[in-house]
Amino acid sequence: MKLKDKKIRIIAFTSTTNEHGFSTEEWRPIHSGRLWAYYRQLSGSEFYASTMVNAAEEVVFTVNHRTDVTTEMLVEYGGKFYDIKRVDNYEGYTDDISLYCKLSNDQDIEVVEPNTAEV
Repeated sequence: MKLKDKKIRIIAFTSTTNEHGFSTEEWRPIHSGRLWAYYRQLSGSEFYASTMVNAAEEVVFTVNHRTDVTTEMLVEYGGKFYDIKRVDNYEGYTDDISLYCKLSNDQDIEVVEPNTAEV
């Protein structure tokens, strides 16, 4: 059992229509609050193995099982953003999923907080 003692947020790039009928694109969390996660940096051998398949994964976050996470999303942790490179669901088990990530090149992301009425 991995200790999930870090708080993360998973964000997705969404397209919505504002009150004036214009389309707006923004980064929004896919869940309310923050998720508890296990965090670790990949070991040297894991990192080099990932570069062999051009994944360049650097860290892994393990969270409770979710079905709404894709590689198009980002993880926000410790004030930094990470691109999700791979989602591992442990051969279909519904306990946890692991998000293999790399530090995003774009760190100037503005996350729009959902209104409490939207959640």
